[in-house]
Amino acid sequence: MRNIIMILVALGLGTKRHWHIFLAIIAGAVAGFYLPLDPANPSVGHEVLSVVGQLFIRMIAMLAVPLIMSSLLIGMSSLGDGRHVGKMGVRMITLFIGFMLISGVMAATITYFAQPGSNVSLDIAHLDIRGLTEEHPEVVSSAEDRTLTGLIMNLVPKNPFQALAQGNLVPIIVFTLLFGAATSFIGETARPLVAFFEAVFAVTMKIVDWVMLFSVPGVFALTFVAAAQGGLYTFTGMMPYVACIITGLLLLTLVVFPVFLWVMARVNFMDLYGAISEALLVAFGTASSSATLPVSLACMERRAGVSNRIASFVLPTGATMNMNGTTIFEVTSVMFLAQLYGIPLNLETIITIIFLAIVASIGAAGVPSAGLITMAVILNGIGRFEPQQVAVGLSLLWAVDRILDMARTVVNVIDDCVVATIIAADEGELNRDMLASGEGWEEIV
Repeated sequence: MRNIIMILVALGLGTKRHWHIFLAIIAGAVAGFYLPLDPANPSVGHEVLSVVGQLFIRMIAMLAVPLIMSSLLIGMSSLGDGRHVGKMGVRMITLFIGFMLISGVMAATITYFAQPGSNVSLDIAHLDIRGLTEEHPEVVSSAEDRTLTGLIMNLVPKNPFQALAQGNLVPIIVFTLLFGAATSFIGETARPLVAFFEAVFAVTMKIVDWVMLFSVPGVFALTFVAAAQGGLYTFTGMMPYVACIITGLLLLTLVVFPVFLWVMARVNFMDLYGAISEALLVAFGTASSSATLPVSLACMERRAGVSNRIASFVLPTGATMNMNGTTIFEVTSVMFLAQLYGIPLNLETIITIIFLAIVASIGAAGVPSAGLITMAVILNGIGRFEPQQVAVGLSLLWAVDRILDMARTVVNVIDDCVVATIIAADEGELNRDMLASGEGWEEIV
């Protein structure tokens, strides 16, 4: 513990807080592996750090609803007439779905040839699923309760105020998009309302600045708990499966996104990744796209040179409906479980898995382990798995999900920023000098 304290003190040195966050991630992972968690007898230190990490997530997640509503409404109202809104919206949705389709096909190809489920030596017959049912009871129940029809119907809120109270972000996004489109149509009459939400947005971003003062201890605690819970044995035992997902995420990040950025926007991917580095580190630490949204917006406007009009329209929508990392995770995981149980998958079934993964990813909330929860939609849609196989299989995946969730959240955030950059370049609202030079960059955290 003394060494951990010394590391934390060292994190206070320097001037760039994004380096502090990076070091906090490394220190948390190392400390967590050396101080594994005993579920039967957790130490006071583990409990304290767990509270610190969860408190940080709650502090930043509490800003998601006011930030999403205010930024989306401001963005929609500033887009002008309905034809322009529709054109930009179609372009955004096309890029979202296109990237998710590429992700799904790539994940299916990697998993099909690598066969990670055929090489796992863990004895899954005696897995204890109590950890899954206690921390995420909705995962097991989702295997029976969630359907594709229900997921689609839940996109539209019956009562938007109830969705606000419950923090259900996807229907909030849908309602706010409609509400914002209406303000753009009625013009000056809605100006007082837009001014109110502009003030809400400014106040919320100021609170973000305050909350991010706790980013270093918060990210350290989250990474420590994730490493302490996972342990080395679980991670290495599932290495074939983990390797398939990481390979897909790396290909998407280092090949697919850079190609599209250059071809469609003439932007060097290293410039964009550098501009949003703080957001990526926060995404890795929190494993939540929605919690990272405030930092993503700040990075894109203050460092990547994307206009507020574009960023406030694309990023909030993408944070809850554009999940490439989740698509890779779900396609790989379902095929992994099928290989593990010896369930044959023909081409038609694999195509069905990709389609359902895209739909489930769109409906997944931008919170930790959301992809694991919505995976029940795919397992139900295939109809090849027994209920006990679903429960035990999800428990097996849950054992390493935290680490993978952190990695795929980074990719989800990158994707949103890539789409926003492409659209901004197309609209002539990308400050290329700011993006490339870095001299005008403002500190975010």
